[in-house]
Amino acid sequence: MNEQSVHSAHIINNIDDVTNLLEKALNNEIDHFNIKIKDLEKFCMHVVGDKFHQTMTPSIMKGFIDFQSAIYRSYAQIKYSDPSILRLTKQEKSDLEIEVKVVDGSSGFSVKWEEVFKHLIENTLGKMTTKQQFISVLALILFFSGSYVMNSYLTDQKETRLAEIAANKESTKEKNAKEERLATIALLTNASDQKIAKILNEAQEKNSDVKVIATEAKHANYSLIKSAQAADTIDFNNGQLSLSGDAAQELSKSTSSKWQDVRLDGTYWVINVDSSHAAKRKIRIRNVNTQQEMLAILENDTLDQKYLNLIQDAEWAYSKIQLKIQAKTLNGLYKEASIRGASVP
Repeated sequence: MNEQSVHSAHIINNIDDVTNLLEKALNNEIDHFNIKIKDLEKFCMHVVGDKFHQTMTPSIMKGFIDFQSAIYRSYAQIKYSDPSILRLTKQEKSDLEIEVKVVDGSSGFSVKWEEVFKHLIENTLGKMTTKQQFISVLALILFFSGSYVMNSYLTDQKETRLAEIAANKESTKEKNAKEERLATIALLTNASDQKIAKILNEAQEKNSDVKVIATEAKHANYSLIKSAQAADTIDFNNGQLSLSGDAAQELSKSTSSKWQDVRLDGTYWVINVDSSHAAKRKIRIRNVNTQQEMLAILENDTLDQKYLNLIQDAEWAYSKIQLKIQAKTLNGLYKEASIRGASVP
């Protein structure tokens, strides 16, 4: 019998339960790793604008695709110690697939977390596990649900952008206009946010997987904010956080952040192979799901010949290929993309 089965499960009804449980785990006050989620607040996003009636725009769709990919990569890091989506089975992807519901004439969207996190727990903590995995799962739930992480992200980006505006050599009129856009950001201060911040920071210090999850969550929030910049107004979680589309656009201009390592593993079309330099081929690829195009470098000494052949065959036959890609990202831009592996879907 699984040792964990003799213990009653830790019940989660809200974000506070997740926070308290993570705090106990970090303080070595947990003697078993059973979790059962009964209820969690839905994630809600509401946008208002001429483009957002009776349709989900491609930009909003891409925002949620990026959000989904961040969950996949975070799960892969916990389960396989590798943030590559290619490590996931078809069943795992299905289990972790978020269902985005249109709730208000195609201008409101919601995600119910219980089923996604239930599968996440079953697939990671369903068998004998370690405290580190337990901490990682709880951190993932905190990073992707509730309002704290989005609140923290908006606060940090707003402060960064205001500092950049103040340092720019622009007219007072231009600076005032940009500051007025950012002034539309309304954040609801929650008494528990300070506690969540302290606990998540401690979790990142003690657990390298949590650092990966934190980065993925930041990218997911950035993508969602950027996806709605054409809207008049945007709010999250029933008005707990709100801003104008102009503010979202202004936030997306931040340049002081550092380029961060990111994995872009997925299924691609090979558009073109430039073999003018055999030691460092330049491969133009397009992601099948997001339609994101990029130029990736393929160095001969990084891959076996069979992988090179797969990529070449995919170009000639215009067929899909799964690629492992390492790159750097900043504000939705990518650079230094390199292909680390290839396989047939």
